[in-house]
Amino acid sequence: MTYVSDSVGQSPSSRQPEPAVPTLTPQQVQRDSEPHGHQQSDIPIQANKKQSDPRAPQITNVADKETVYQRILLINGRAGPTDRKFETTVTVVTHGFPAVHWPCVDSHFKALVHLVPGPNTISFIMNEPNGQQHTTHFHLTYVPLTQNGPLYLVIMLASDSPATFDAPPEKRHENALDVAIEKFRMCAYMWQAFMSEQFYRNGMGRRALRLDERFIPDTISAQDKGTLRQTAYVHVIRSRRTLKEWRDLRRAQQSPDREDDFQDLFSLFIEGLQDYGAPFDKQCTVAGLMLDSHWDVKAKVTRAHAALGGGTGDLSLGIFGSHLTHAWPRNIEDIVPAFMNTTKTDTRYVANDANESGEWWKAANIGMGAMLHEVGHAHTLTHTASGIMSRGYNNWNRTFMVKEPGLAPIPPHEENGSHWHRVDMLRLRFHRAFRIPEDGYWAPKSDVGPTFAPLASNRVTISAPAGLSMLELIVNGSYRTHLEWPEPHDQPTSYVVDIDQMKKKANCGPHERLRLEATSCNSQSSDVDNVDEFLRNHIITLPGVPGVVFKSMPLGHRGLNGDQKSSVILLPTPQRYLVSIRVHHGGFFDGMVFRWSDGTSNVLGAQGGGATEFNLQPGEFPTKFIVRSGGWVDGLQIITNTGRASPWFGGRGGGLAELEAPAGQQLVGLYATAGAWMDSIGIMYNSSSSTPPPYVRYQSRP
Repeated sequence: MTYVSDSVGQSPSSRQPEPAVPTLTPQQVQRDSEPHGHQQSDIPIQANKKQSDPRAPQITNVADKETVYQRILLINGRAGPTDRKFETTVTVVTHGFPAVHWPCVDSHFKALVHLVPGPNTISFIMNEPNGQQHTTHFHLTYVPLTQNGPLYLVIMLASDSPATFDAPPEKRHENALDVAIEKFRMCAYMWQAFMSEQFYRNGMGRRALRLDERFIPDTISAQDKGTLRQTAYVHVIRSRRTLKEWRDLRRAQQSPDREDDFQDLFSLFIEGLQDYGAPFDKQCTVAGLMLDSHWDVKAKVTRAHAALGGGTGDLSLGIFGSHLTHAWPRNIEDIVPAFMNTTKTDTRYVANDANESGEWWKAANIGMGAMLHEVGHAHTLTHTASGIMSRGYNNWNRTFMVKEPGLAPIPPHEENGSHWHRVDMLRLRFHRAFRIPEDGYWAPKSDVGPTFAPLASNRVTISAPAGLSMLELIVNGSYRTHLEWPEPHDQPTSYVVDIDQMKKKANCGPHERLRLEATSCNSQSSDVDNVDEFLRNHIITLPGVPGVVFKSMPLGHRGLNGDQKSSVILLPTPQRYLVSIRVHHGGFFDGMVFRWSDGTSNVLGAQGGGATEFNLQPGEFPTKFIVRSGGWVDGLQIITNTGRASPWFGGRGGGLAELEAPAGQQLVGLYATAGAWMDSIGIMYNSSSSTPPPYVRYQSRP
């Protein structure tokens, strides 16, 4: 079949001509792969087509004339007869980029297509074993989204590094720094293609991972290496640390001699980025490759390797060692040979990571796929039930290949582990790195993360000022199911959870532990690890307070192991009312002293740091606390019933959340723990019908 149509937005006179289609000899290639699995099967998209050749390639995962937002696009398709077995190639021809051959098995083919900004015409040529060729012309528009924050690629070296990476003897001629840069660049574009396809399969549009690109000599194709193009830039940083420091066994993640209280490789990498300065001195996300990883044959440990991802402050980072980089493809032509290379891993020279990379194609899977796992952590992803954020990266090759050693064909719905789980996609759907024009102007309603608060013995309310995007139900540590709100206009800011219904939905038995994890569209998450225990411990009675009292979830994870427990009841009486709050704070938040009209006071937390007096007007009382916390309480702001806000007290690290009584409830007090400073804080509240409003009590004072 042939697609005959002008490119989007062009007049016939300005339309890009079809690329010249040479007569190409099918290039026989070898390759390997592994499984993927829960995705929808490929369904041919045949938009605006004129079918003249039934054996010509059909593109099944993108429509003719569609607009995409990435340089390298994954194509799935069918070509040739679908009723018999055969193996041949499909050749991809585009303007300004060399032709590339991709395997076609039993009519299934996959390919990576290079696009340039603006309209593109791509020719897909199915090469029959008998020499006949069948051609489809296809049109796509590529629009770079330069307003999205990029993923920065960084190779970190020791100060005295030889700038080489581990390689078996037959590859010692290609283990220099320039080769590592080329392999890392190709790997990142494969991540880009994979992630965009996963968004599409999950019905979330053509979202794409933007890479930090510059106009420099390109290496994506071996056939025109050095051609100037806009291509991914790889920062090379020599850290202040020596090889001895990087390769210290106390830092090696897989070493039995690892010391957890010893400064780890993640910290060393961050140190190197901070020393380097811009662009790593502001909010950014980084994929980091440690070039000096080295397989210690005697110790049977890879030194200077750690698979870690997360963030600190404004810096999000995923790191991985270079010990498997020898198996990565160097360019687009090398992808098929790399994934079909069954050479045995010789542990006299290179690592067999996790005993799962015993052949080179498997080493490529783990090296690129497991590093993407860490980049996923840097983009807020957690471990999931399946896919790349589980151990699905063993099937990484199947995204790009229709065959692997011992298995063919591999259609899209049989890629097994090579996918993002649905909950991964829901987290990424609203991540600032993946905005697309179709979103229009959109921003989270709030930077505040979700919080849980009990309402009754079997009900919990979730407050999510930014809008709730997902609620995961996890039983005994394993994912069971989830609720989702993927569209901004549908996202609740408050959601009441009936625990009995949730247990039924999750098929949670009476003696099993149900965990709830809420995610809001500002990429903030919060969880209650054991709902039953949470309700037991957070429904109490207090002397002098009628009815039952509920305790919110605490903010701050007691990272100081604080043993100073304190609580304050804030209800006034006719004999006394609150006149001021003395706040103790410094780099972190220490505590508060509540001062009453009768001269008495109550202490919450510690009393270190400096002190600031926040005076209250007659009839004024606190109703909400805005808190930044992580391992402890970093900082806090008080909001009163009049809407007045105190200054910010303490630091600005940690995640942002609010402590406020749910609708229909009234704040009656606070509780906290402290060590050297406060390391957790929560509120206490009850039904507003149980206690006269504080304002009435203020009015009745003498």
